[in-house]
Amino acid sequence: MVRSLANRYAAPTMIDELAADLRRSRAVHLLLPLFFLSGATALAYQTLWVRELQIELFGTSTFAVSTVLAAFMGGLAIGGFAMAGVADRITRPLAVYGGLEIGIGLYAMGFPVLVDLIQPVYLEAWRTWQPGPVAFGLIQFALVSVCLVLPTAAMGATLPLLARFATERLGAAGGRVGTLYAVNTLGAVVGTALCGFVLLPAWGRGATTVLAASANVALGLSALALSGWIGGHEARVIDDRPPESVDGWRAPVTVAIGLAGVAALTYEVAWTRLLGLMLGASTYAFSAMLLSFLVGIALGGALGGPLADRVAARRGVGGVVVVFALVEVAIACVSYAMMYLYPQLPFAYVSLFDALRAEALPGRVSQVSLIVAGLVMTPPAILMGVHFPLAVRAVVRGEQLGKPVGVIYGVNTLGGVFGAFVAGFVLLPTLNLNGTVYIAGLVELFAAGVLLVAAVRNPATRAVAMPILAGGGVAAGLLGALAQRPPWDPLLMTAGMPMYVAHFDDHSREGIERFATNHQELVYYAEGLSTVITVARNTTNDNLWLANNGKVEASSQGDLSTQLLCTLLPAQYVDSPDEVLVIGLASGITAGATTLLDGAQTIEIVELEPRMEEAARLFGPFNHHVLDDARVRLVFNDGRNHVLLAERGRYDLVVSEPSNPWLTGVANLFTKDFLEVGRTRLTSGGVWAQWLQMYHMSPDDLRTLLATVASVFPHVNVYAIEYDDLVLVASEHPLPRTFAHAEHVFSQPKARAELAKIDIHGPADLLALFQFDETVIRRIGDGVPLNTDDNMAIEYSAPQHLHRPTSDLNEALFKAHAQVPLSFVASPEDLVALAKAYRARGDDRAIKAMEAAIEAAPNEETAIAWAVMAESWEFVPVETTR
Repeated sequence: MVRSLANRYAAPTMIDELAADLRRSRAVHLLLPLFFLSGATALAYQTLWVRELQIELFGTSTFAVSTVLAAFMGGLAIGGFAMAGVADRITRPLAVYGGLEIGIGLYAMGFPVLVDLIQPVYLEAWRTWQPGPVAFGLIQFALVSVCLVLPTAAMGATLPLLARFATERLGAAGGRVGTLYAVNTLGAVVGTALCGFVLLPAWGRGATTVLAASANVALGLSALALSGWIGGHEARVIDDRPPESVDGWRAPVTVAIGLAGVAALTYEVAWTRLLGLMLGASTYAFSAMLLSFLVGIALGGALGGPLADRVAARRGVGGVVVVFALVEVAIACVSYAMMYLYPQLPFAYVSLFDALRAEALPGRVSQVSLIVAGLVMTPPAILMGVHFPLAVRAVVRGEQLGKPVGVIYGVNTLGGVFGAFVAGFVLLPTLNLNGTVYIAGLVELFAAGVLLVAAVRNPATRAVAMPILAGGGVAAGLLGALAQRPPWDPLLMTAGMPMYVAHFDDHSREGIERFATNHQELVYYAEGLSTVITVARNTTNDNLWLANNGKVEASSQGDLSTQLLCTLLPAQYVDSPDEVLVIGLASGITAGATTLLDGAQTIEIVELEPRMEEAARLFGPFNHHVLDDARVRLVFNDGRNHVLLAERGRYDLVVSEPSNPWLTGVANLFTKDFLEVGRTRLTSGGVWAQWLQMYHMSPDDLRTLLATVASVFPHVNVYAIEYDDLVLVASEHPLPRTFAHAEHVFSQPKARAELAKIDIHGPADLLALFQFDETVIRRIGDGVPLNTDDNMAIEYSAPQHLHRPTSDLNEALFKAHAQVPLSFVASPEDLVALAKAYRARGDDRAIKAMEAAIEAAPNEETAIAWAVMAESWEFVPVETTR
């Protein structure tokens, strides 16, 4: 009777248990798309938050970017370590995971508000203490950590938590952890692609943030629902492995995975520098780089998990450790061997550009970038993805799983923080790109050595590990002794194929080499903190030119007019420029022109790249040795951050001449938000001068940039230099285009002599460069979006037109709206002089100016004489050189 009652009540309990196990098994599979989405939102947040902090607070200097990324990755590591201590004791890991995801989403919604609250603290700290670079860096790190530690720690906690939930048998721990790692990384791939190529270009930062936060809340609620469906059976795990101690393996594996993290991020920094040369520095190029790296990591994670379990089943933990060591050796060998591929990348880029018809189909440029980035990054990244599940599988013991996953994840991430810092601040500036990759390879070999030494000391693996260790030692010794590095031709590698591939017709190997090196003498080459600088001289015409990451930024001849006029055009409207700021050093010619102005007392030059100082000194004969002028102070900082930190009402003249607005980081200097800050830093009579390009810019993008400036400053004059470059002179006060204002520049002897070098000999020549004012800008800019920090319109749109022939379209737009400043030029003699200046430039406004001169002639005889002169003109527009 008792037995029958027991059976009666026991059966339903067993059925309930089986049903619960079935639900748990199904929940593991349902969890994968949630963790995929979690990876996508995490990379979206990294993009959004890093950009938010750079724009609103710290700028884009290498130190600032590294500070933000270090804080982000440090938070991930903190989360991994914190969850390592408690994951194995949590009975409802899925429910805790759901809570974390909801918290991340809610925090993301409030993140912009938090940044706004921190900005006054940041500015007050700077203005109160005026700290040095190290102290200021610590302040920045403290503030960014406050912003990022909670959400990033929550992100870092998710992997060890879900590894605990998803693993039902410890014998399959490698496969489960590898799958989770791969799925999460694959989600990061999709997040990177969507964020970089779709969401940010189409929706902007605000809407993308709302979408990502909503996704986090939705997946968190889904995880809570899954937890409720499972009941109280989330944390059950079976140890089905044969008895084997892992105590002797934990220390070497932990050290090795940390070193692997150091090497992985060192490689990534080096490859990003390389691909910045090969692909350009647009936001699409950087998205392609990150995408290629993450694809490799995801594939490696998917392969490494099952591999770890198979090796453990056949060879035990010692076998896993030996395979881990072999993977590290393979990463070092592959990465080193691929350095011989680097010199072939310019040729590969051109071949792919032609094969995909990227000039005719601009969207194909991103495909070219993805393929080239994939060639460099994806093969070694696959191996890097393999080693994480191997490391986890080697240290799992008892019923603990969350702890080893958290520790391995945390140590690997901290290693990455250290590797990124050392690569960016020490290795690249001192050993250059190839040397950095070489050092990263040695770190990988050292990690393998740590593992193999441990394997040699273990009797079970000694026979296998000994020959591998000996062979690896010989290889490392030879590598260290010979230190062989592949050849690297600076002129070829910095030839700027992403910008100039459509500028020459002969795309054969010989044609590419001729374009890059023919008649060019290398004068200076440096791989700095933020860019690669090349200075070379054209031996046929003695033109000295400077390039950043392969893009020519300045020269002693071709760009001389633009560089001088960026300063001397706005100088018309500043009687005494006591305080001057120049954004961007490059050749120093623009900054040097400010030293020629009467009344200039203090001249600040803000430059992002410290190595640019050495390059600018090579232009000393052309920039008046500006860096030796006692009035000049050179500041190494991001231009936007420098303006943000400056006092209100400080500058009489600001000359903003950064690089092109489609470049990542530089684009932040062309937004409405930045210009609004800049306006407040001008004195009451101050003037802002802004350089803009007309080439490689669609008419709509150009109208957007013009309208953006005019939306901030009530008065804007637009000047064109051979319809290639523009100088916008903007101010809160009117800017009349009179001969008297132009004469103000020519009354200064040094400035007058400089203008003569570019065939500007009098006020009429200067005034002839004027195109139109804010009234025309507002008319042609009606209906176009403004360029803002949120929509980043130009940063995402302009790269699409890099290889389109847009110069003629923009020139036609300008000629259709060009003004003759008749209301400001009353004298008939001045009108004649202006007409002659127009005619000399091939500008058909000469006719209108001469007609006005004839109409205003003081007597009939003079009018007839001028009319005869005008009639004799054979007006043929002059071809401009592009």
